[in-house]
Amino acid sequence: MRIFDLDMQMVDTKELPQRARYYQSICDGLALAKGDFYTSLKPQYILFLCPMDIFGRGFPVYHFENRAKEDPKITLDDLTYKNFYIFTKYEKFVDPVVKAYMKYFATRSADSRETETINNLESFFKTDTLTRSKYMTFEYELHESEQKGIEKAEAKALEEKKAMAKGFRDDGFPLEAIAKRTGFTIDEIKAL
Repeated sequence: MRIFDLDMQMVDTKELPQRARYYQSICDGLALAKGDFYTSLKPQYILFLCPMDIFGRGFPVYHFENRAKEDPKITLDDLTYKNFYIFTKYEKFVDPVVKAYMKYFATRSADSRETETINNLESFFKTDTLTRSKYMTFEYELHESEQKGIEKAEAKALEEKKAMAKGFRDDGFPLEAIAKRTGFTIDEIKAL
């Protein structure tokens, strides 16, 4: 199994290499469960599709992996790869399928089976009002869900704090000491 993170960047934000590093860390965090061995990490590819050549060397694609400065033949072999595809240089790609995709991103011309599929899906999602509505409200719903989760966690923590304060009160601890440690007033502690 391999892990891919694909991102299309239409503007050079001057921090794409750092963004690639961040995406790698996110993928690692999701891929490795607590207690797993590091050897269980799978090959990971961070792919950027860009119209501009952010490295300015004229290559259609830049492949990065960790190598020793002392001898570039020595790779770290950490199974992480960061590739930047410059789709406006589609004519320089050798693989016909990759070239077709890059040409589609550069020109929006769907002239292969693969790019026709993408074009048809894109057209469908642009015209399907239900899907568009779900996409447009997804971030809001995600935020709302996160807020509800925070509120639920805060309410649970408050109930646990009240139960602890009540337990200390019932065990005869001084109300002033409980108030100092919990932040509740003496009247609130008496009412528990």
